[in-house]
Amino acid sequence: MQGLKGADNVINANFRKLVLGRAVGNAGDSIYMIAMNWFILQLTNSALWIGIMNVAIVLPGVLLFLFGDSIDRHSKRRLLVAVEFSQLVIVVMLIGLVALHIKLPGIYVGLVFVAALFGSLAYPIQDTLVPLLVEPDQLVQAQADMSIAYKGTDYVFNALSGFLISLCSVLGVLIMDAATFVVTVATFRRIKLAEPRQQHTREKSLYLNQILVGFKIISTDPLLRLLTFASVVMNFFFGGLNTYVVLFGRHFGGSIYYGILESMSAVGILLGMTVVYRQLKKLTVRQSYLIGNFSRDVFD
Repeated sequence: MQGLKGADNVINANFRKLVLGRAVGNAGDSIYMIAMNWFILQLTNSALWIGIMNVAIVLPGVLLFLFGDSIDRHSKRRLLVAVEFSQLVIVVMLIGLVALHIKLPGIYVGLVFVAALFGSLAYPIQDTLVPLLVEPDQLVQAQADMSIAYKGTDYVFNALSGFLISLCSVLGVLIMDAATFVVTVATFRRIKLAEPRQQHTREKSLYLNQILVGFKIISTDPLLRLLTFASVVMNFFFGGLNTYVVLFGRHFGGSIYYGILESMSAVGILLGMTVVYRQLKKLTVRQSYLIGNFSRDVFD
């Protein structure tokens, strides 16, 4: 690692660019996801299509384990620029389709799925860059900064997007979204990093075998199997809530109410991360897990 990080001021400057790019890029992710949910509702007037759109948004996160080996083999900075630029291209395509009044929901869902896949890839790539940009004793603080940049912008722009749609229309919001990805690409391109050469690369078959071993461990361990099943069920219901928030927004009067509901969700999550977490951490891990997931199920 010696010689990769350079002087402290260079390290700090590069890390600041990574944090800034993460914050702006995540804002872009949030904006097009909210905008396209509302657009699909307007286009189809169908709860089913909103559910399909949310599946397209969430599913790429499940597939990330397939790309770990590719991330290890290639330049992290170049990959990061590539995935953000790819999202920019997808958003520009969405802008064109909306402007031309194309009324084929399947096309929009497919494009959002691809954009969400690139967006999901950005996060593990960014996380692998952090140790190359900061000293080992700065890693904890660095990861905390990255988490704030991720979650903070996610909640804020989820909430703002509904208000922006009411002011600018979906097309206007998508144009603003494209601008965020232009900024993100430009920011990541300015990161100066001499990455180490990969001395040993795993065979693709070996990597796939390691994945299968992981699935086998989960399937044979009763506790891991229970936790995995419970997580799948809870996230299924949470995804359903995301669908109904869009419908509730329309029922109450329009996209501005969609924004209000997303704002309330953001406030609730932030309170959960602070006040509620401080209380739950006094309990055992098992008790905290059960209470947290039971409460989410009840209110969902």
